[in-house]
Amino acid sequence: MMLKSLLTIFLTAIFLLPRPAFAELRAEELELTCAIAAMAAYSSETSQMLREELMARGWDMKPFEAYSDEADAKALLLRREDIHGRAINILSICGTEDQKDVEIDARFKLTAFDDGVGLVHQGFNDYTNVLINSEEFKKIVDVLQNSYEMLYITGHSLGGAVAILTAAHLAELDIGEQIAVMTFGAPAVGDQAFADRFDGKIALTRITASGDPIKKALRKLGYVNFGNSVKYIPAKSVEHFRHKMAVYLDCALRHYCEANFDEEFNSVGGRIYVAPLRIMQRSFERADEKYVNWLVRDTLRTRGADMVFGSEPPVMIDYKTYNDDFAEIDKEYIDAARAAGCDRILLESIQSKRVREARRDIDRIIIEKLVCDLKGFPIEMQTSSMNTNEVTALEAVMLAQWKSSL
Repeated sequence: MMLKSLLTIFLTAIFLLPRPAFAELRAEELELTCAIAAMAAYSSETSQMLREELMARGWDMKPFEAYSDEADAKALLLRREDIHGRAINILSICGTEDQKDVEIDARFKLTAFDDGVGLVHQGFNDYTNVLINSEEFKKIVDVLQNSYEMLYITGHSLGGAVAILTAAHLAELDIGEQIAVMTFGAPAVGDQAFADRFDGKIALTRITASGDPIKKALRKLGYVNFGNSVKYIPAKSVEHFRHKMAVYLDCALRHYCEANFDEEFNSVGGRIYVAPLRIMQRSFERADEKYVNWLVRDTLRTRGADMVFGSEPPVMIDYKTYNDDFAEIDKEYIDAARAAGCDRILLESIQSKRVREARRDIDRIIIEKLVCDLKGFPIEMQTSSMNTNEVTALEAVMLAQWKSSL
């Protein structure tokens, strides 16, 4: 009898022990990572570059696809461990990018969800069923049910709508506390009964941009939004059609910069001294120059840990007196490099040029780099560029910097 009592006490104590804490991301890092992942889920050349940007930031990545007559489901699964060995997972679902996806968007008749409590968009539901019945998704569910790992689900437009429905299915499996959803420009997915059923049961953040017409789509047909609503106000320099994922990523980049403007870049024992960035005057909107400076340095930091960053503000240069061969290395940079124990100096300049491409004018972001020794002798030079055909100027800055091997 005493043994039974002791066993009861022991088992009770086990179940009362606190669960291991979930791995977490800072709010602005989660927002930016989900935005990059949502755009990376598409299949464009830019999306491929963003996938490599995510891997440079420490994320393992596995794309997977599932096909049926109703829908072709495409997604990326990202995974990273924090400093305590706890894993974070992000499932990014692709939005509309081909004719079959357009047909899914147009299949807007309300249909029963799961057990019939609540009605949802038929096309979104078809896509979701293809996704959740895939073998890869079943593996994700198995991991969640046998661990305390966290899964963030994200997506843009159609991808965001499917993210919400996917989370609704997972919430029914008693793993709802391990799920969070962040969508970009996603329409409502169901009726009032569906919203009432899952509002508060799903940790949902719906991000919409001012001027995006999709956020109001389907409301007149009985669709209802729920969850926490966040509104982006795009910068004046962003002239893209407001539903594009590029606009959402631009806003997330700005929020990330603003949250980290005061962060120290310097590493200990770096061998390369990074001189202040030289920005061509009138290349960017005046209000954007601080974002350009921060992104150039932050993206450079993710590529090379062996660097020490100067604390001086960026240098504005006049195109009329611009010397693009870096012939004269300021003595103050050489002195600063020596004081920091570095043996090389990296100098960078950035500008935006208007060019004609495919019968229309676009901006090309150009970054020029020079690595020299402490005598000012050039060791290596490189130029990288990115146009704003599919992305905003800030995104082009990040991608142009990423494309450089220096």
